Amino acid sequence: MHALAILAALVAPALAQETSYVAGLLGVLNAQNLTSLVTVAATLVNNSAGAALFSQLAQGNKTVFLPNNEAVDKVPQETRRNPALLTSILTYHVVDGHYNVSDIAIASNHTILRTFLTNPPLANLENGQGQALVGQRIPGNTPEFIILDTDETDITRTTSYQNLIIHVVNKVLTPPGSISQVAELFNLTALTSALTNVSALSTLEATKGVTIFAPRGIDIFTAVQQLGPQAQNATLISAILNNHVIKGQTVYSPAILSSPKNLVSAGGQPFSFITNSSGTFVTSGPATARIIRTDLLTNNGVMHVINGVLANPASNPAPVTPNQSESPAPTKSTTPTAAAQDGGAARAPINSGTSITATLPAAVHISVFSAFVAGMCMSYGGGLVL
Repeated sequence: MHALAILAALVAPALAQETSYVAGLLGVLNAQNLTSLVTVAATLVNNSAGAALFSQLAQGNKTVFLPNNEAVDKVPQETRRNPALLTSILTYHVVDGHYNVSDIAIASNHTILRTFLTNPPLANLENGQGQALVGQRIPGNTPEFIILDTDETDITRTTSYQNLIIHVVNKVLTPPGSISQVAELFNLTALTSALTNVSALSTLEATKGVTIFAPRGIDIFTAVQQLGPQAQNATLISAILNNHVIKGQTVYSPAILSSPKNLVSAGGQPFSFITNSSGTFVTSGPATARIIRTDLLTNNGVMHVINGVLANPASNPAPVTPNQSESPAPTKSTTPTAAAQDGGAARAPINSGTSITATLPAAVHISVFSAFVAGMCMSYGGGLVL
């Protein structure tokens, strides 16, 4: 209660008309025993980005994911002392629109939720879109709503306050890492090693918006030996790798399950998709692979795991244009499909443009964020390390 009283006093000059709203929200959090979060919030009200986040919460329907005391208490002190970074992390817990458990796609389908986190390097998506969360519902007598991140984040209870649906979660949600880091975490290093060998990885990691079809446990150089003597040609290897990638577009599983006809690889080759009783398949030229896992988020896009190499050596690359940068909008599906493991149709709200951009000052680099993630990973027994 002491922290609540202090924060209420600080909020008055900082948020003016929102004082009553914020005080009421803090009262709800206190009643839900989210006292550690209230204490952390007290450090943000005099920070411009933090004050803007509080102000935006009052505008329109929103869903927020608020970590419990145990989760907040594990946040490293270095992060607690950095208001800009802390605000960025909290924006990853805010989503436009209302999402009850019943609104989330049933496993193994996914719901893609756009958060308020838009600032690089934590979100480096096309058109400044908000970083995503991937949710799914586990059916049963008491359906469970979980967030799929480096592990799983459980929604332990749900309440509401005025325009907010509040889901209490058992972890602080960690924004995704780079392509290299996610590949390492999910044993997809064959692709990133091959990209490094042809000097393509750094460029890909700097691209705003990417979709990658990543073979798991397959040596790409061995797989392309079927092409004969030309398999040692670096230009040919680059062409094959380009045909595993879409640049300028982040295409999540709901869009894939709609069998889009207009997706083109970085090598200029069209993709086609089909879903049947055996799963969901992607084809590039003469090569087809089954998608075995979907929606592994990166800071600049998404990776989907496939069970083979798309050994298509054709190449006709074209520069990404603004029109190509538009990500296909996912649609809601109320019927589970025979989709790939962890993939499926769901819905995601279009980014409304009300996102908070908590710009990190020059002194706050990814190394600072690394300390936050490293601390969280140590606390939770493993995870993404930036």
